[in-house]
Amino acid sequence: MTDAPRRLLVLVRHAKAESGEEAADHDRRLTGKGRAAAAEAGRWLAENVPAPDLVLCSSATRARQTWEAIATSVPCDDVRVDRALYLAGAAEVLDEVAAAAAATTVVVGHNPTMEHVLVHSVGRLHGLRPGAVAVVDLEAGRLVETWEPAR
Repeated sequence: MTDAPRRLLVLVRHAKAESGEEAADHDRRLTGKGRAAAAEAGRWLAENVPAPDLVLCSSATRARQTWEAIATSVPCDDVRVDRALYLAGAAEVLDEVAAAAAATTVVVGHNPTMEHVLVHSVGRLHGLRPGAVAVVDLEAGRLVETWEPAR
């Protein structure tokens, strides 16, 4: 019997963003607290998860800023920023992940989609606060670990 490499899906809900009263939703930026939380998530990921082979990131400013802060600790050569991820549902996200077939894929996106992807992947609901990270073993269909920024 051979041990197949584990396929990991790392779901990242973008960190805390501005309220968006002055700008379009797509253009909302991270708050100072959000930037700090995203950087902390990057440090946690660097210590706990294999380096990603692929990053799929929503084109929304807050999602891109979340990845940029994470990337200082967790670089990746294949980062795909996609506007379709801004409003994508769980099925579309999971189709993208399946098509890529990377060993470790990070998806930086929005709720409720990130929570819906988690439900479809592990069969149970698990809330994700802004800036939270969920690591899923795709082969076993189980939640490996989660991380949340301090309140």
